[in-house]
Amino acid sequence: MTEDHLCATVSVRGVLTDPHGQLIVVQRSSDRQWELPGGRLAPDEPPIRGLKRELIEETGISVAVETILCADSWINDRTQDRFAVYYTCSCETPESDVILSEEHIDCQWMSPSAVETVLCEKHMAAVRASLDTDVDLDDSTDQSGDTDVAMSLVTTQSPRSDE
Repeated sequence: MTEDHLCATVSVRGVLTDPHGQLIVVQRSSDRQWELPGGRLAPDEPPIRGLKRELIEETGISVAVETILCADSWINDRTQDRFAVYYTCSCETPESDVILSEEHIDCQWMSPSAVETVLCEKHMAAVRASLDTDVDLDDSTDQSGDTDVAMSLVTTQSPRSDE
């Protein structure tokens, strides 16, 4: 048994798809890197509620949270532990109504193949997992309550990052 446990900041991110299969990516104002929308949970905040809050804050889009895709842990450049959980999401408001927060300077709706050119590997792992799921987005039920969500077997441990 290890005595050195992960004490991480937890974040949640959404692979948010519009009705045409396009994914939204947002560009951070701090370093101009592209990422999937999402962010850190508040203390005692349920993950799905936190993800919905983050997506509304960052994009203005209300979402249905559907499935856990994967999880990732890493140590950032400031030697802080990080842990992220990625979910599939679909738009509940028109995707044309994007309102960016001050944390981001741009957003794009892109095809899954196009996002490969802008996203880091850990975010791409979530996108690939979303493409591999057998979930029918039109027939799935919204898992937005504070109940457990079915989880895929995809987990990763990434090297250091600045996030």
